[in-house]
Amino acid sequence: MPKYIPAISVIIPAYNQAMYVSEAIRSVLGQTYPDFELIVVDDGSTDETSQILGGFQDPRIRVIRQSNAGLSSARNTGLRESIAPLVTFLDADDYFLPDKLEVLSRYLENNLEIGLIVGKAIYIDHTGRTLVEAGKPSTLLNLPELLFENPICVSGILLRRNWLERVGVFDESLRACEDWDLWLRLLIEGCKMAWVENLVVAYRIHPGQMTRQSDRMQIAIFSMLDKFFSRPDLGENLLKYKDGAYSTGWIHAAVYAYLSGEADKGASFLREAVCLDPTMRDQHYRKLVRFLIGWASDPRVVDPVVFLQQIVMNPPPEEPGLVLPLRRALADLLLASLFQSSKETWRLRRGDLLKVIRYRPGWLLNRGVLRMLAHAWLNL
Repeated sequence: MPKYIPAISVIIPAYNQAMYVSEAIRSVLGQTYPDFELIVVDDGSTDETSQILGGFQDPRIRVIRQSNAGLSSARNTGLRESIAPLVTFLDADDYFLPDKLEVLSRYLENNLEIGLIVGKAIYIDHTGRTLVEAGKPSTLLNLPELLFENPICVSGILLRRNWLERVGVFDESLRACEDWDLWLRLLIEGCKMAWVENLVVAYRIHPGQMTRQSDRMQIAIFSMLDKFFSRPDLGENLLKYKDGAYSTGWIHAAVYAYLSGEADKGASFLREAVCLDPTMRDQHYRKLVRFLIGWASDPRVVDPVVFLQQIVMNPPPEEPGLVLPLRRALADLLLASLFQSSKETWRLRRGDLLKVIRYRPGWLLNRGVLRMLAHAWLNL
């Protein structure tokens, strides 16, 4: 009898995820679309992950154990063991929303020209509390746009296997950005990608998640870009974006440095970004400030005000003109936060009110700001 082939392979790499892996597995088993196989790769866990995995008896689950070799290796092991024509991934600390497989598989059935479909994510904290629902990204899923930003949550995709057979699997030499590297390889080979508006996955953010990654992310970003721009088949239509892509890479690296408390390194990286792309200085550093404000609103940045304040206090010495627009952006961020807070907290946040006025004196003409000032100091 021919071997049954499911429609979708779900691959969960797990390393020391005893706290969360059960929830991840249950989210797959509870899908409204039942035609899948679930391959969990235990990547040399030393906690109770293995025992937890042994407690699941569903025939659709296969558990594979290997010595610890990293996230990309675990995903690739799962790919080698899987057989379905459609493939998706789920990090062991995230979970699928109930109709993820149904929504994304239906889209691919109705759009045969699309090779990879992406759904939206909600961001949750380590306790499972919802932080924010991701809006539709401004970045288009094509080149050159994806050279500057990776808006794709790897747990939110569904991919046709034939594209992996064409471009290869995850690059195990990359300690981060391995998914970004894969998206670029897919695009350069002609894979078409698309978004759906549906929320399909919950992405978990852990305390310190960003600050632990500064050096690793810096190395990975530029390794990925070096790999892409060294391709012999790259045409001038993409090579012309090289300086801009590396400039943006330095901005990403600077963000991780500032969040890690390495302000001097962050300032140096911002300087590199401007040197590679002098248009960052245009219109009072409009492009650079827009990038930094975008990062400040990223749910992985725990405190956007503290993040921007770090840059205001530690800017690149060679770029003194950057301070004023950043102060204005910080004032706007503080004011938005103050408007959302209760009257009772305005007195406690007098320092923030003073920063708003210092950085944006024009706000003194705003009735709402005057009311805050009166209440904060005069309790009127």
